[in-house]
Amino acid sequence: MQSRQRDPSLCGTGPRAFIATLTVGLALVGILVLAGSARAEGDPGVGALQVGLRARGLYAGPIDGLFGPKTAKAVRALQRGRGLVVDGLPGRQTLAALGRYGRPRLGSRLLRVGAFGWDVAELQFILARCGTAPGAVDASFGLQTMRAVYRYQSRVGLLRDGVGGPATFARLRQHRGCATPTGAIAAGVTVSGALIGGLSARWADDALRSAFAQPLRLAARDRIYLAEPDALANARFPAALRRALAARRGATLRLPVHVQRRRIKRYAAWLDHKVCRSPVNARLVGLRALRPYLSRPHAGCRIERRALVRALGRRLSGLDRSVIRVRIRRVRPAVTRSTFGPIVVIRRRSHHLDLYNGTRLVRGFRVGTGRRKSRTPLGRFSIVRKARNPWWYPPDAAWARDLDPIRPGPGNPLGTRWMGLSRREVGIHGTPDAASVGYSRSHGCIRMYVRHVEWLFRRVRVGTPVVIVAA
Repeated sequence: MQSRQRDPSLCGTGPRAFIATLTVGLALVGILVLAGSARAEGDPGVGALQVGLRARGLYAGPIDGLFGPKTAKAVRALQRGRGLVVDGLPGRQTLAALGRYGRPRLGSRLLRVGAFGWDVAELQFILARCGTAPGAVDASFGLQTMRAVYRYQSRVGLLRDGVGGPATFARLRQHRGCATPTGAIAAGVTVSGALIGGLSARWADDALRSAFAQPLRLAARDRIYLAEPDALANARFPAALRRALAARRGATLRLPVHVQRRRIKRYAAWLDHKVCRSPVNARLVGLRALRPYLSRPHAGCRIERRALVRALGRRLSGLDRSVIRVRIRRVRPAVTRSTFGPIVVIRRRSHHLDLYNGTRLVRGFRVGTGRRKSRTPLGRFSIVRKARNPWWYPPDAAWARDLDPIRPGPGNPLGTRWMGLSRREVGIHGTPDAASVGYSRSHGCIRMYVRHVEWLFRRVRVGTPVVIVAA
């Protein structure tokens, strides 16, 4: 890793030693640890590298700052995919291939809410090692990271502004305000199933943090989704270490974890939106051969969120990182072709109205339509209002300027039923002038015999689509 991309003073390891370490390594507990580091804790630069590799879908291990086989394999996969020299070493070109995740160097700018990049990931990693809980190490400076910086600044007596600046970086480089556990754990001691007996306090701390940072894996619809434990819960590693240091040989302890239920619910909602889609109802596309044509409905799915929240809560309370099988329920569409309901098709030139139930013809009627100077409009509308025994009010037109409203009764121009369309002053209604049915004599409305309109009124509803064509 080039010195331009990371600050070697953060962990006491220079670029040459870092590259040498990546090449040679030190086999211990199945992983490679930076040879120049005097501490068991991981390297912030490696932690930032792991964040970038995970964002590219190449690394699924913990963000622990330890350059082990999984990290090296992910680096080689990145190099192979970008046509670089496949040497497994995160050099300048490899970091450039990470894009925003590979820059800039820590200390080259002030870090505040909204910042994103390599330096943010390094800062989050160091803050996590200092026990200030910045949340997930994800290279994004959010509110939780700001609060962690604020807590650290309070701890070491700096100006508390929640902004990562030179003074904060300098204290972090010196490990000021960071707990450094000492001592050794008695043989056989386990914490939440992790055997840390016989380890020094520093190695035990690293082992617990690495085990907890292992991402949760969720299997849903033949895909694996990763969830960051640090983003969903806060583990109290110092408390666990104190208990382990004071424990007797063979003791079984639990890692204290505060599970963030609200965050888990938000994650479950996000995963539901990511994995599943809402059902798609059948809809009226148009007419084919003057008959309604409906689109195909599609079933959707829904994650059983309560079960998922419970499962995530149980896993976060310990160190078990086996795959969680997400339960998914199929959701049927509310409207299908067979349950679509009524559709009205009006043929203006033919003076004909057909009522369909979905695509099945129910009944046809002869109707009256608009005269030449006030044609019944063509297009697709819907019924927006239904009224029994309606009043007739004169429209805003020259022919009705001196007319008065007509109350319900035998002489009402609307008859006994009115079904207003989504086109203003146009509707389907009865008429006392039965001789006008079958001709173009209205002022734009669709006239029907009284008995026919009363029959139709009972079988349509507000929202029923009405298609008027010229045929």
